[in-house]
Amino acid sequence: MSNEALILQVIFDVAVVFYILLSRYYEKKEKESLLKLIESLRNLVEKQKQLIEIANLRIGDQQERISKILEDIRRKNMLLTELLTTIKNKTYEDSLKEKIIRMKREGKSVEEMAKELNMSKGEIELIIKLYEEVK
Repeated sequence: MSNEALILQVIFDVAVVFYILLSRYYEKKEKESLLKLIESLRNLVEKQKQLIEIANLRIGDQQERISKILEDIRRKNMLLTELLTTIKNKTYEDSLKEKIIRMKREGKSVEEMAKELNMSKGEIELIIKLYEEVK
């Protein structure tokens, strides 16, 4: 083999070795970059999980507050319904009482009032005794 061929062979071998080293260097850098990217993604996912946990806690707190508010509304609604019923009954009782007293003053008998108001004679007599104004 001639010197030129030997020099070309050495240059070729050096180039192949350089190529292999350079390829390994870039592979190493690519792996490092991928590992850094994976670590960054892992950190990002971890932060997202923490934010989701915080959001879930806040949602739970809000649901508890809303539940308490709804319970309070239900309770107040029930009280209001009871109050309205009481007022309605009281108004009904007062107007019925006044009607019976008026009918008594008009001279109607207990039997007539009981029949007209669809009540018992005992109820009519009791209302008259309890509520008729003393003259």
